Amino acid sequence: MQVRDDCGRINPRHVVLLEARCRKSSWHVFGVELSDISQGGCCIVGSTENFEPNQRVALRIANLKAIEAEVRWSQEDRVGLEFLTPLGKEQIDGIASLYGIPVMRRAMPGIGGPG
Repeated sequence: MQVRDDCGRINPRHVVLLEARCRKSSWHVFGVELSDISQGGCCIVGSTENFEPNQRVALRIANLKAIEAEVRWSQEDRVGLEFLTPLGKEQIDGIASLYGIPVMRRAMPGIGGPG
């Protein structure tokens, strides 16, 4: 049984600040910035490129081989990609340890802290 996190994802997201290369075709390659990554996909932020749902792209992230992905959603300057073949936990843990950003969660009043 697969357990989903609070956002409906099967795999946990890692908040990162990571530059990657995105390929829409053999002649259309451009830089992108990733804000989060999981075994199943990632989020591109700040892109001025036009992405359409179901569009296929390839990403070059860090020292990994090209990763084939499909656009799941696009909203303003953010794009959600789903990897066609999920990445291994070791790969994601390695990326997160090198490029991850520690996330401080604020305690809600009455939950887990003074309040």
